[in-house]
Order: sequence, then structure tokens, then C-alpha cells
Amino acid sequence: MLNIEKFNYNLLVIVLVLTPIVAHSGGLGFVPLVFSMGLVASILCLISGRFEFTKVQQALVVFTLWLCLSSMWSPYEPDVIFTNYFKILIMSFALYWSVFFFELVSKKNTKKLISLILIIGFLEAIVLFVDIKTHYSITMAIDSLYTSEDRLYRLAQTEMNLGHAIIFLVLLVSPILVFIFSRYSKTLSLIASVIIVFLIIFSAVLNNLTTGIFSVIAVLLSMWFSYIYPKIAPSFFIYIAVLLILFAPILAYLSFLITEPGLTDLPMSWDHRLRMWGYCWNIISEHPLVGAGFDASRTFNDTFFAKDGRELTLLSLHPHNLGIQIWTETGLVGAVFAAILLFSSIRPLKKITSNKKSSVAFSGVIVASITISSLSIGAWQLWWWSSVFLVLGVTKLVSFSDKQDY
Repeated sequence: MLNIEKFNYNLLVIVLVLTPIVAHSGGLGFVPLVFSMGLVASILCLISGRFEFTKVQQALVVFTLWLCLSSMWSPYEPDVIFTNYFKILIMSFALYWSVFFFELVSKKNTKKLISLILIIGFLEAIVLFVDIKTHYSITMAIDSLYTSEDRLYRLAQTEMNLGHAIIFLVLLVSPILVFIFSRYSKTLSLIASVIIVFLIIFSAVLNNLTTGIFSVIAVLLSMWFSYIYPKIAPSFFIYIAVLLILFAPILAYLSFLITEPGLTDLPMSWDHRLRMWGYCWNIISEHPLVGAGFDASRTFNDTFFAKDGRELTLLSLHPHNLGIQIWTETGLVGAVFAAILLFSSIRPLKKITSNKKSSVAFSGVIVASITISSLSIGAWQLWWWSSVFLVLGVTKLVSFSDKQDY
């Protein structure tokens, strides 16, 4: 038993140590890390008789099975055998158990793990800020094998990768702040909290990631709300997420109603988003029940001319809104399955947010996920799913922090 606990602890340390490197590289490495934790946790639970196919995991599998089924009428034809929807189905088993993996680590090691999380959180925030502030000098120096012709492409890729790193830090910021206030004096906690929030927000500003700025503000507001109303806050935010998915077609329709010159008067990112959402309204109205099929968004190639003169694809790979993408590609059925999945998480969530600290931390993660997925991330991006579940696992450690209140 001691050897198994030691193995679990060492594996989690390796994952946490790799986290800032993976985040800084764009987050794709989160998929194998989370899959490894989920696989180990499920095997150990099967051996020990602790395995249970819970309602949350059942709902997750049903939702991902519908994604697979919807691929049958999708116009998108992947050129690989191991398709994205098949990866999501496999990951639906690992994701759930990756969160449970944190419970398999002995509580006596929790303090060390929290210290490590604080170190990697601040380290990544500092390196990220410096890298962006110096026009990606750190990234370009580490990977310097490129020609002059490749430089613009490399800079664009780096901007996107560091945008993913900012998003990961936004997900992680609420448990980090709770860890800080649970461990240190009020004065020191305030100073440390201001520093890390400052680094994340200004990294987002310098990297032109408006979503990151909005998300941090939303997280801080949600933490304040859950501090005042700890018993209802996490469930309240889950209900908001459900409503945003079920009524996403309303947002798409309102976007469809906005015409020139109203769109071109907006910043280009918002102009493009509203055009995407309005375009999706046409698809949703044509396929309201079952959608156009998994990854169908990749096949719509209609374009428009932006105000800077560039001709851009109206639907850029995905609609940049979780609810609208679910409706566009999987229809009402997919939206209902997604809502059931969220509803199934409310009861277990209440059990692990019985104290104020956990309520504050989980509320922040939930709101960060809602904000980011409503404005930026593609619904089926596995690095995003893996990031969310990894942070949920980290947040479970809040219950074992040093102080009971703050």
C-alpha cells in the first residue's frame, strides 16, 4: 500500500512539474498527462474494488457517444483513422478518473503538493509575462531553429501557444488564491494575490487576449459572490452554464440580426465573433434537432472582408462559443445531453464544496470555464478538456489546506 501511495505521489509530482512547460508550449501535452492519471486511477480503483460508474461519468460517456454518432451525418471527413470524436470518447473515461486520482494521494503529502502548485503557478506567471513583454524572446531562444521566412509563422504560433498558457492560468487562479490565503498572513496573501493577478491580466493585455482579461475579472467576482453565499454559489454557476447552452440559439439569432455598419464599428475580434455566431444561426435553423454533425464547422468556407481589407473565413474552424457549437453540430439532442451532464455534477459538487474555501475555489474554476468556453475555445479541443479536469483535481486539494477559514 505504501509503495502504491508513493507511486501515486511521484506521478502527481511529475505531472505538476511538467505543467508550466506544457502550458507554455500550448497545452497539447495536457492530454497524455491527464490520460495517464485517469488510467492509473481507474486501474487502481478496479483492483481495490473502489471503481464505480457514477452518474457524472455515465452522462459524460452518453454525451461523447452522441458526438460520435453525429459524425455519421457530418460533411467533415477526417483524413486519419484515429478521429477526434473517437479520442474524445476514450478520454471521457480518463477525464473523470484523473480528478479522482488526487484522492489516491496520501493526505500527509498534500502540503507538499500545494507548495509545489504555488511555485509552478507563480513561476509560469512570471516567465509568461517576461516572454510576452520581451516579444517572445524566451520561447524563440529555446527553439531557435527557424529560417527568416518562418519567423512570422513562428511568432503567430507562439502568440497562440502563450494564449493557451494564459487561459490555463486563469483556470488555476482561484485555487491558487485560496491556497495563498489559507497559508499566509492577510498582508502577505494580499500582496502575493495582487502580483499573480497582475501578471495574468497584463500578460493577456500584451498578448491581445481580451478573453483572458474578462475571464480573470469574472473569476474574481465569482469568488467574492461565493465567499458571501458559499452554499449556493457553485450550483448557481452550474445552472448559468446550463442556461447558456440551452439558450445559445438566442445569442446566435441576435448576432444574426446585427448588420453593417454595426459590425464594422466594433473591434475586429468582436466583429468576427458576431459574424460567426450569426452565421451559425442559419445552420442551427436548418438542423435544429440533430445539428450538422460533429466538426461540421470546419467545412463551412464562406468568407467576408474585414475592415483591414483581409478576406477571412466567416466560421474560423469553430464558432468560439461552446453552446453555439453544440447546437450547430449536435443540435437540440446534444444540448440536452450537455445539460444533463452539467446537472449530474451538482450533487457531487455540493459534497466537495461543503466549506467556504472549496466553494470559492470551485466557483472560480467553473466561472473561468464558462467565460473562456463562451468566447474563445473550440468545444472539442482535448487540450482544453484536459486542462479543466486537471485544474478540478488541483482544486480538490483545497479541502486539505492548512487553515480552515480565511
